[in-house]
Amino acid sequence: MSNTIKIPFMRRYQRGVTLIELMISALLGLVLVAGIVQIFTGNRVTYQFTEGLGRIQENARFTLDHIAFSARMAGYRGCLADVAVFNNLNAPNTFRDDIENGLVGHNANGTGAAEVFAATAKDPAPSSNPAAWTPALPPELNNRVIPGSDVLIVRSISGPANTMLAPFSTSTGLIIPDTHDYIAGEILVATDCRKASIFQLTDIATAGSLSTLGHTDDASFGPGNSIAAWGLDQGYGLGAEVARLQTHAFYIGQGTNNRPSLFQLRLQWQSATTSGFVPPEELVAGIDTMQIRYGIDTDNSGAPNTWVSADAVTDWANVLTAEITLLARSDDEYGTETDAVVYNLSDTQFNPVDDRRLRQVFSTTVGLRNRLP
Repeated sequence: MSNTIKIPFMRRYQRGVTLIELMISALLGLVLVAGIVQIFTGNRVTYQFTEGLGRIQENARFTLDHIAFSARMAGYRGCLADVAVFNNLNAPNTFRDDIENGLVGHNANGTGAAEVFAATAKDPAPSSNPAAWTPALPPELNNRVIPGSDVLIVRSISGPANTMLAPFSTSTGLIIPDTHDYIAGEILVATDCRKASIFQLTDIATAGSLSTLGHTDDASFGPGNSIAAWGLDQGYGLGAEVARLQTHAFYIGQGTNNRPSLFQLRLQWQSATTSGFVPPEELVAGIDTMQIRYGIDTDNSGAPNTWVSADAVTDWANVLTAEITLLARSDDEYGTETDAVVYNLSDTQFNPVDDRRLRQVFSTTVGLRNRLP
């Protein structure tokens, strides 16, 4: 007899999900993913918008600060008062070395008071017509500036200056401490609050702790000096100093990827014997236009009492302040809304080509330290 206990077989039932349940789950998953994607996309667009706006503001602040720093010192010749200037260079060049007119502007035609300038392209090409500005652009800026943007030229001497020491000068050189960093070929200015002399440094002779800066008429130098020995009218003594001639031109040109950008063209030593303008330097991208007004003292009160554009300035010596206004834009386009705004820049209305870029107007007013009371 068997002792095995037989347990009845128990059928187990396995239960799954139906096709309808699968479809509902998939639909809910898609709705959830779509919501997440929408939130991510919205946050990404907001981040890009904020980043673009921040970059516009950063670029504009740098641009205005850089121009204002140079403009404040316009016309500085070692003193706060006007001094007589002797230009000893061969073939004096107004654009390069007219330090007596320390600040000069060029107004883009069609951007005067109450005028509306319409840009013809998102990334306009430079103009080949100097007469499209008033006064006309100098040859050095031809084919560099885009239409509808003003130009500012600033000239001064740059610090730090080097004090002249006894015996102060020879017939063909100026004596300073041997602690300078000048190089033969640079254009320098000697000044003593009564007069200033522009010359090209042709040689440096060192004896003990003193250096003699030569200004001979060596024909191998460019532009070179017109005279080797200075007369008594250019004699310098106690309190005189020497510094570099500094000339900057600020304008809006065509930069990287054809974008409108702020450029500077500056005077600099170029080779062992030559001083001239180095290739233009792109400072800030994304500047659609620069507009400048000038504060003029017409009643000898020592303060500006009228504001005009460059084409209305009859005597640059009367300019005491400059109002610089920029229209900055983002590098990229955002969203779907087109920018159809006509922007007000001081007295000028500027209408960029409609696109989806962010834009903002920035402005600053600069006082010319050497002309204000």
